Amino acid sequence: MKKRTNQRNRTVSTLLNMENKGLLNWFHYPHQPRHTYIYCRGKNIAKRFLADAEAEGFTFGDGVLPTEKEYDDIYAINPDLTISYTGWTGHILFKQGKGNVVKIDYGKYIAGVTDYLM
Repeated sequence: MKKRTNQRNRTVSTLLNMENKGLLNWFHYPHQPRHTYIYCRGKNIAKRFLADAEAEGFTFGDGVLPTEKEYDDIYAINPDLTISYTGWTGHILFKQGKGNVVKIDYGKYIAGVTDYLM
């Protein structure tokens, strides 16, 4: 059985283990994975991720707010405090899952399930 945690406090920042830490500091930790991907298994989850990320100050690389962009199923979180689409190469890396890659199922995460890593 999958454990559930207090989902009320689950944000993109807490997902990245940044609670009580600055976002910039998190990216400087030596254990920071090279590629962090957020998987959204449906339109509603993708819209929720984009809204949550925007509320916490994330933007796309071109400065556009996340909720102003089209939804997708996989997003990358970048060290420059942006999110981005992954394109076909990112989808391949996501599916291969080899190397320094972290894959997060955002639907499970916001539902409070503890095994949200893929």
